[in-house]
Amino acid sequence: MVGLIIDSSTKYLYISLVKDGKVLSTYQKEGIRDHSGQSVYNIDLMLKENNLTADDLTDVYVGYGPGSYTGVRISVTIAKMIAAFKNVTLHKVSSLYLAGSGYNNKNVAVMFDCRRGNFFSACYGETSIADKLRNGEEFLQMVNGLDDLKIVYEDDFAVDVFKCIKNSEVVETVNDFVPNYLRISEAEYNLEHKND
Repeated sequence: MVGLIIDSSTKYLYISLVKDGKVLSTYQKEGIRDHSGQSVYNIDLMLKENNLTADDLTDVYVGYGPGSYTGVRISVTIAKMIAAFKNVTLHKVSSLYLAGSGYNNKNVAVMFDCRRGNFFSACYGETSIADKLRNGEEFLQMVNGLDDLKIVYEDDFAVDVFKCIKNSEVVETVNDFVPNYLRISEAEYNLEHKND
């Protein structure tokens, strides 16, 4: 198995290349509106550095949101194109789960700031709280008191690729696969509220 893991749902771009249970290369860097160019460039670079090509890929795993509206679309589009044109299996994983998967606490609560006091949030571990757009203070009250709790914000991003692979879901119909936005875009919001 040669797998590519990619997520661009936050200000951090994450890419990892794995082969037969071993991580070959990882790229994790804060981007300044350059995820689309850096994604393709670094995927190509990783493959070349490991004497592989896109034809060697058997699986692609994508963080499909929630997160930045444009950011989520970048990684999902790249993953769909690889899956469709290279005939590899496409898997989806929550971007919130991916961002907190590197922690081994009993409970991991992940929060991505999406303005106006709201956060994309979820909790994984002994207590499971589904991915949802929530008020940040209300979510913190929900998880307050959980045993061995780690709260993960965007800047605390830590990935365990093998947990992500294990907890991913196969995408049966690649053409119909869409990101998990959980909200409308900023432009749609502004349009709806322009007369408020």
